[in-house]
Amino acid sequence: MKKILVLYSRIPYPLIGGDRIRIYYTGKTLSRRHKVDLVCLNEGKVRKEYKEKLKEIFNEVIIFPYSRYRFRWNALAGVVSKKPLQVHYYRFKKMQKWINNNYRNYDLVFANHIRTVEYLKKIDCPKIVDLHDAISMNYIEAARRVTGLWRAIYWMEKGRVLPYEVKTVNEFARSFIVSDIDRDYLIQQGAAQEKIITIPVAVKDEVINRSSQAKEEDQIVFFAKMDTLPNRDAAIYFAKEVFPLLRKKNRSLKFIIVGARPPKEVLRLEGIAGIRVTGFVEDPYNFLDSCKVFVVPLRFGAGVQNKLLEAMALRKPVVTTSLAAKAIKGKDGKHFLVADGPVEMANRILGLLEDKEKRESLGEEARALIEREYTWRTVGQKLLREIDRVI
Repeated sequence: MKKILVLYSRIPYPLIGGDRIRIYYTGKTLSRRHKVDLVCLNEGKVRKEYKEKLKEIFNEVIIFPYSRYRFRWNALAGVVSKKPLQVHYYRFKKMQKWINNNYRNYDLVFANHIRTVEYLKKIDCPKIVDLHDAISMNYIEAARRVTGLWRAIYWMEKGRVLPYEVKTVNEFARSFIVSDIDRDYLIQQGAAQEKIITIPVAVKDEVINRSSQAKEEDQIVFFAKMDTLPNRDAAIYFAKEVFPLLRKKNRSLKFIIVGARPPKEVLRLEGIAGIRVTGFVEDPYNFLDSCKVFVVPLRFGAGVQNKLLEAMALRKPVVTTSLAAKAIKGKDGKHFLVADGPVEMANRILGLLEDKEKRESLGEEARALIEREYTWRTVGQKLLREIDRVI
């Protein structure tokens, strides 16, 4: 049994968002074979029950909480730097001092995201980083779609993040990433091919083991963490450009936007007939169980969409853009339907709404793909092999 230290830029609980799910289950997987401690930051105080939940899988949980003001001050100080603003945003001397004083007690340090790798830049020990996505790909398109201060931030970040990602891959023993699309992109930009490994997104056990006898209702669902720019854009795009085409054919059809932290622009979509915005709900999968079609109308972003895989695991027919589908080992027409543009997406959804047999066929094939490629049993084995090689 080896000792592993996991670093993250926020507490990975509750399991809202694909990044938290990935870190939580990474810790759970590593803990089956090794002794694993977690060190993380957090904006604001941490609820006691969250820390207790994490201690069920991590040996020790050390949290450095700071006010949001402190994080933003860090980012402001990073404007004159050449490093990404988000690296400065999550940089605190107290956490660095703890790492400097304790890293020698571990056989491996496992950083998550580029936001924590700066803590390990001057530390000589076996170290791995899970980049999750090639986020520089996301920023290129995001910079074109935002306005005001965020536009300036994204334009600044897109020029800083890519070289930082590539340098990180080349300096660490291993770097993990969620898809071959993201991996190939970074290799083309200069990342060492032998050092970057694809560790796919996996569906959490609770979803894999879930059973439901819910009756289908005349509704479409989009489920995502709603405070990220790609998800916010996807919800607004579908509500304003695709859903009206569907309502012309089916006046009873509903579009339900499920997910935590919806911004004002998303909340205002409830003013459109047939649209509901739930915000955070205790069991969002109830909405997936009863929907006829799950949609992923993403127009930009990177990585693999965790909620898309979860819908497939629940045997739901999925209609997705080619952008969201390209990182998944599935086929259009067999495991999901791909549609780009409002008219094409509306037509493919209407076809599914009218064809129960096709919905069931897509759902069963989707579930089979998830069981073959995207469970933590499968992904976890690959993760442990790579960890063992580095140790």
